[in-house]
Amino acid sequence: MIWALQGQSWLVLRSNAVNLGVFAFYCSEVRLPAPAKTPNSGARPSPLFDTYETFLSSSAAEYVAERPAIEEFLKVFAPHIPAANDLAHARAFLKSYSGQATTFKAYRTQVERILLWSWIIAGKSILDLRRSDAERFMDFNVAPPVSWVGDAVRQRFLPRGGVYEPNPAWRPFGIKISKSDRKRAKEAGEELGVSGYKMAQGSIRQVFSICSSFFEFLTQEDLAQGNPFKAIKGKSRWIRTTAKRSGGKSLTQLQWDFVIETAELMANEAPESHERTLFIVSSLFSMYLRVSDLVGNQLWTPTMGSFVKEDETWWYEVVGKGNVEARIAVKPDYLKYLKRYRQSRNLTPLPLKGEQAPFLTKLNGAPGLSDRQVRNIVQEVFDRALKRMHEEGRSDCEVDDLRVATLHWLRHTGATFDAPHRDAKNLQADLRHKSMSTTQDIYYNSLDDQRAAEVEGLTVKR
Repeated sequence: MIWALQGQSWLVLRSNAVNLGVFAFYCSEVRLPAPAKTPNSGARPSPLFDTYETFLSSSAAEYVAERPAIEEFLKVFAPHIPAANDLAHARAFLKSYSGQATTFKAYRTQVERILLWSWIIAGKSILDLRRSDAERFMDFNVAPPVSWVGDAVRQRFLPRGGVYEPNPAWRPFGIKISKSDRKRAKEAGEELGVSGYKMAQGSIRQVFSICSSFFEFLTQEDLAQGNPFKAIKGKSRWIRTTAKRSGGKSLTQLQWDFVIETAELMANEAPESHERTLFIVSSLFSMYLRVSDLVGNQLWTPTMGSFVKEDETWWYEVVGKGNVEARIAVKPDYLKYLKRYRQSRNLTPLPLKGEQAPFLTKLNGAPGLSDRQVRNIVQEVFDRALKRMHEEGRSDCEVDDLRVATLHWLRHTGATFDAPHRDAKNLQADLRHKSMSTTQDIYYNSLDDQRAAEVEGLTVKR
């Protein structure tokens, strides 16, 4: 019996012996699944989805027309891999999660990875993935090849010749290299390596959650036969259970003093550009804000009118995670920073009722900043504060946390400093935690303090 491929069908060639040992062949067509193709492991992963804003503003046809390289990339794969169809299904799924930029980005990352893995590594359509494939994909996520890992988050597409081309430096995975390691490597003139990639436990859980949601969508649309991630047994192979530990990422009092003093120095030296810097830093710290509370989201844009005065109390009204409206108590001491920034923009010292002036503006006066722009502004303050600490001869243990601090640390730092002086329920309300236990676990360490006090007087020899 001999097998031969004709188009998309496999033919069984059966032989009949005839005179003089001459063989005559006749063919009968047998419809069988095509054997697994050799995975296109030599293909280089390329980005499939661009920014959140682009996703919202472009139709599928417009999007691909502006990024012709995507269509060329999809043609690389064998005919039995309908990559273009897979991409269309993925786009329809992501549309359901495009209400918030942060949610969209998380879903985009995981969906893009499984598409690329399915085509390049597994050599099949996502609609053909089974439980064993899902398990292989999980193993792949834990330890992806170096060629799939980058040393930083990169822009996905770059403008070139009237269209957008894939950024050659982009990779599906990014190793988290601490800012302290980056600074040390830069000082030593060394290159950063990406060989030590290790996916965080939270990210592994996210892979399961998002990929499972994706396949539930495909199943409900009658596109996939089932959910291979739901079929996985023994998820402890990738996800470990850890004891809950309290404590958020917070600056020390010394580090915060340097940060706020640095922001004030910057504002005094160059008020036209850094009064805004001081306002951002003081706002994040004083009101425990997330970056989205400063820049807004798809359904809400903050204005100076978001500050509301009732009786003698000021509140900052936001629409935060999950499009939930909330109000945050404003410290009286914070108002001096608000006044400084407003006066630098030729506004009245304090906001007027219903004022529509933008909360933040670009240096040219245009309204609004992106979250990345705000992060870069805060990072500059951290870098300058770190430099000042070095110049004053501060020890490594005094400056280390500042090397790795991010914008979100200011939210934690403000809440950590205020917790001893505030009722837990009120702090929870201003932090907008859904659960009191979250606030208690992070900012009120009474149980840990009690445990530490209990063992303080215990000795090894009795």
